[in-house]
Amino acid sequence: MSIQISVTIWTVICFILLMIILNNLLFKPVLEIMDKRREKIAAAKAKKTERDSLIAENERLLAEKKAEHAANEKKLIKERVEKVQSDRKKAVEAAKEVRLKKLDDARKKTEEEEAQILSKLSSHAEELAVMLADRIVKG
Repeated sequence: MSIQISVTIWTVICFILLMIILNNLLFKPVLEIMDKRREKIAAAKAKKTERDSLIAENERLLAEKKAEHAANEKKLIKERVEKVQSDRKKAVEAAKEVRLKKLDDARKKTEEEEAQILSKLSSHAEELAVMLADRIVKG
């Protein structure tokens, strides 16, 4: 078997032509499709990363708002408790004042009744002393 130069040259020329044709018709379009696919995948990853960061930011803001809302609720409850306690103290003080006024009125009335009874007793004291002396003597 001998190597034929003309067949070798034609084989090389056909191979080069085949490579040029395949390069233009197959390799370049396939590489372009693959590059476009890589770009789409990268864009999708970027969108996913952006979406994840937005979700994380929204969750952080939601947590802050919840904490702020809880603090505001706690503050409102504290204010309401303080108002109720203040109103209770005022009511207790008012009740004490009413009770003291009634007590003073009762004391005055008792003192007036005592004075009336003592004045009646003093006016009848002589009569009672005479009656007592009569009973002791008769007795």
